Amino acid sequence: MNTLKHVVLLPAILLSGCVSMNFLAVAPGAVAVGDIALSPSTTWNEAPAVMRPYSRRGAEVWTRDGLLLDRVMIIPGVPDGETLFDIQDPGTALPTFRPDMLPNELEEFTESSLVTLFGEGNVAVNTSGLRPHRFGETPGVLFNFDASLVDSPDYKGLVGAFIANGLLYMMLYVAAEPYYYDKHLGEASVIIETATLM
Repeated sequence: MNTLKHVVLLPAILLSGCVSMNFLAVAPGAVAVGDIALSPSTTWNEAPAVMRPYSRRGAEVWTRDGLLLDRVMIIPGVPDGETLFDIQDPGTALPTFRPDMLPNELEEFTESSLVTLFGEGNVAVNTSGLRPHRFGETPGVLFNFDASLVDSPDYKGLVGAFIANGLLYMMLYVAAEPYYYDKHLGEASVIIETATLM
């Protein structure tokens, strides 16, 4: 089941228990997620954990207009041998991170991870525009992607990633194409491109 379907089914799941559905405001200025320092220029909304069951421990997901329309995923400190997302389906095989990955391998790793997140067989993900970028003093990469889904709107995204101390740090902007991607691209780019390791 893809992530979008998980979000749609949440109301039924929440009726069975007391679960926080409150979004938390992320104000402009200095923000830390794990040991990533970020500087959003506008207010975003942090999604509660129940609405992002695919997130690794310590990761956060921010949105402006709702998770089905736009999101910035902030994933700090993925260790050697672990996955970008935490998908509990035993039939799901996610690629694992290696600290010696080259930039093109990071791009392929992310592409394969996104295919699994969106639902294998239901999506085609293509990455492009791989380019170097410095996150403060740490070298890393930026690249773009697009995702064409069978049963929902298409998505586009921007990814920033770097490896430090053997750990992978990644920020992904994902938004519905065409309107919402363009609407928040400038703000999301600021968050991703100015990220630094604390």
